[in-house]
Amino acid sequence: DRSNVIARYRGTGGGKTVLLCGHFDTSTTPQDTVPGPGHTPKYIEQDGWAYGLGISNMKNALAIYAGAVRAIMESKTPIKGDIIIGAVVGEIEKAPVDKYKGKDYRGGGSGARYMVHHGVIADVCIDGEPTGMRLQIGNTGYTFARITIKGIPSHTFSKAAGIDAIAKMEALLPTIRKWEETYQKRHPHPFMLPLVGIGSIEGGYPFKPSICPSPFCHLYLHITTIPGTTPMTVYRELEAVLQEQAAEDPELDWEIKFYLISDGYEIPKTSSVVQAVERSHREIFKQLVIYPEPARYSVSSDCSPIFQYGIPGVTYGAGGITPSGVYSMYDGAKGEVLGLENLYKMTQSYTLALIDLCNQPPDEGRPPKF
Repeated sequence: DRSNVIARYRGTGGGKTVLLCGHFDTSTTPQDTVPGPGHTPKYIEQDGWAYGLGISNMKNALAIYAGAVRAIMESKTPIKGDIIIGAVVGEIEKAPVDKYKGKDYRGGGSGARYMVHHGVIADVCIDGEPTGMRLQIGNTGYTFARITIKGIPSHTFSKAAGIDAIAKMEALLPTIRKWEETYQKRHPHPFMLPLVGIGSIEGGYPFKPSICPSPFCHLYLHITTIPGTTPMTVYRELEAVLQEQAAEDPELDWEIKFYLISDGYEIPKTSSVVQAVERSHREIFKQLVIYPEPARYSVSSDCSPIFQYGIPGVTYGAGGITPSGVYSMYDGAKGEVLGLENLYKMTQSYTLALIDLCNQPPDEGRPPKF
């Protein structure tokens, strides 16, 4: 019951087909965030800035796509290639695990992957993710991992007779945090920085805390990967961390489960889609485009699954910058924010980039890779 929406504006033929991809789902829901105008599914405007759930990530991009295509249509500007708007579901980094089951938890690029897998294809892709008007030419991949520590339960009165999984996890946390630095050194990249994030801890029985110590504790990790890193490489490195911990604590009983895996991608700055966006940005903003800092590449996008089908893409969005100039989707506690002037200028930049790309001859073969 979640549908992608696909629109196509046809050119006269002989040019590149450009896919404009954007997602419907939001990073959070009103139920799991603090109150604030940018966390509310309602449009609020203040001093040239707009607030609302999803306005930065990335519903504004769908408006940019429609506005750019409308400008081309109404101006009767001739284009050879087609323009496809792919409004997809299931982009947000999440996946079903444990008691969190069902379609509400399916993400990780599932909508975009379904779209191209079923024949919606193009020569290049531009994705309006919230980069703060910067141009991003790749993404890291990522793995969702669950580490489970097993204990021996007892009752509070006899807790000394058991093995506490929560206490074992507490001892493991500093080791995981320290591992991030080692992991980054093992996986260097010219412009991407892989990260290790601790996203959640869950252990014991909230409805029965008299079972103490806890028989289990789960730790959920977000491990980003430079393009081409195999899942087994990540697994074995994480496994080595647990084995080292177990060597110091013979009572440590653990297991690892991966429950979402996505590879990254990168394209060279010489790619036609990169060059076209650089030109359009310079024309509209009267300055050279900025490329993001290495950590920004650990934010995923639908360009990664789309690239697996031979379609090179960039992320380039109006969201992701606050009124104070900080590169973030969120204006503090106010939540998601979007500059309206940025929205207008990015629509113009997209329009020029589309005209440029659609009037270029199609590339032959698979796009270049590093």
